[in-house]
Amino acid sequence: MRCIATWLKYWIGMIFFKIQGWSCEIVPKEIGNKYMLIGFPHNTNMDAFFGIAFSFVNRVQTSPMIKKEWMFWPMSIGFKMLHVLPVDRNAAGDMVDQVVDAFAERDKFIAVIFPEGTRKDVTRIKTGFWHIASKANVPIVFLYKDARTKRVRILGHLFTGPSKNDDLIKIIDVYRDAGYEIPLEKSLEP
Repeated sequence: MRCIATWLKYWIGMIFFKIQGWSCEIVPKEIGNKYMLIGFPHNTNMDAFFGIAFSFVNRVQTSPMIKKEWMFWPMSIGFKMLHVLPVDRNAAGDMVDQVVDAFAERDKFIAVIFPEGTRKDVTRIKTGFWHIASKANVPIVFLYKDARTKRVRILGHLFTGPSKNDDLIKIIDVYRDAGYEIPLEKSLEP
């Protein structure tokens, strides 16, 4: 039965991308079963649907992070089915620990976050994803919604090093090479 559900979700994801006129890349298997998936840009509510379709096509169960305030009935029913991870954004340091604990409790876990944190223009991004990946010892996988080519792309991955700033500069370079300017410079620590 699980095989049929996986197959069905794959085709639902493919049909979604086809209707939207988009395509998506497959995450390389060597990355493993646990990773922090970051996506840029975050400019529409449709990003959630792109993320769900992406997980269906890749045949992986992702856990997008959402504000815990969204977990009200009847929305909570659908979110639980989609394995979302509700987080309390008011407890900043605790949010990192919430996600690190989720990594520790599961054999397979893919946490998804849009570091811009909002669909509005931002001058800096939230860097909690780096702290999560560092504490959980998982790679950060770079997802890019390339509007120019209408393709959801995987730009690579990175295991965190000892310096957050050095890693953020590498991330800036990866996305810049792909054609997207991340507002990371102001996110760097002096």
